[in-house]
Amino acid sequence: MKYHIRTYGCQMNYSDTERLHTLLKSLGFEESTKDSADLMIFNSCSVRQKAEDKTYGDMVNAGQRKKKNPNLLIALTGCMIQAGKEEKIVKKIKHLDIAFRPEDMSGLAKKIKELRPEWELAEGDLGEYFEIYPQTTSKYQVFVPIMTGCDKFCTYCIVPYSRGREKSRPLQEVLDECEKLVAQGAKEITLLGQTVDSYGLSLADRKSGQFEDINFPKLLREVDKLSAKGLSRLRFTSPHPKDFSQELIETLAELKTACPYIHLPVQSGSNSCLRRMHRTYTREQYSDIIRRIREAIPGCAVSTDIIVGFCGETKEEFEDSYKLLEEIGFDMAYLARYSTRKGTFADKKLKDDITSVQKARRWHKMNDLLRETSRK
Repeated sequence: MKYHIRTYGCQMNYSDTERLHTLLKSLGFEESTKDSADLMIFNSCSVRQKAEDKTYGDMVNAGQRKKKNPNLLIALTGCMIQAGKEEKIVKKIKHLDIAFRPEDMSGLAKKIKELRPEWELAEGDLGEYFEIYPQTTSKYQVFVPIMTGCDKFCTYCIVPYSRGREKSRPLQEVLDECEKLVAQGAKEITLLGQTVDSYGLSLADRKSGQFEDINFPKLLREVDKLSAKGLSRLRFTSPHPKDFSQELIETLAELKTACPYIHLPVQSGSNSCLRRMHRTYTREQYSDIIRRIREAIPGCAVSTDIIVGFCGETKEEFEDSYKLLEEIGFDMAYLARYSTRKGTFADKKLKDDITSVQKARRWHKMNDLLRETSRK
């Protein structure tokens, strides 16, 4: 039995794929090319509609292979799968056999067995999602997810609907995985979460009773202790400005392993636009966070995300974003032209009224400025 996984999107998706590799090999599968696979899994990204359309296109091509090999199973996971809608998407997409959320991958063996009872799957139970020890792509640079889901509900984003509500992983469980990876040679660890700095703060976390006196700075301090066992660099992505506390800044300044680089998405430099996006901070608050980071960590590199042409963005609102990019002087910025993501609040309630020509003009103007600031 052979398998092939196609992965799209962010580091979280690639981390999920590493766990999938471990799971499938424990069942007796062997990794192969897409042309010789008996099981093809598409680990999807749905943050932008373009990414989802790309996945659909690749699945159509896989369907052509299925005509030549009727025994081929095609599975879909990742952000395109919303809780409770697995069967619906299987019926919707031609040639798709299995749909499952990453958090439910431990049940994949049962789904495969139902469709291919003749396949001799190895016995064994690796446990739930976070209990599956990942087969890392790199021995030295590794990803460790510390939470799933998101509670922020930005109006342009589908993640809370696809990944579910925010839930953090127990501290000791994270530390145990980090320690195992360092013992195997890892020099750099990247902690992953949709809003990684809200670790331990969600309603689900507080109700669990496992996160009293535990937050993201505490987790960082504990992981940093692995420097005594060989850890050299500690990174994380992506934080949210709302939860980027002074305690976190001071902690980063003190750690031995923390890389002097912070990616902090701002999305817009206009307060009115930020309100439409449901980004729960102001331009002034964001600028103050960057000021305090640079005071505490001199020379720290800072990057961000900015959306150009969001619903209703006026010339004045765009200029506010342009001026913020100029004032802060980001080392890098990931600029995106807004595109409607089906199923979001913006899709249902806000009008995408900025033309593609206007979006392109604004994007190029901002990108020209970025070239100047990043070179400096």
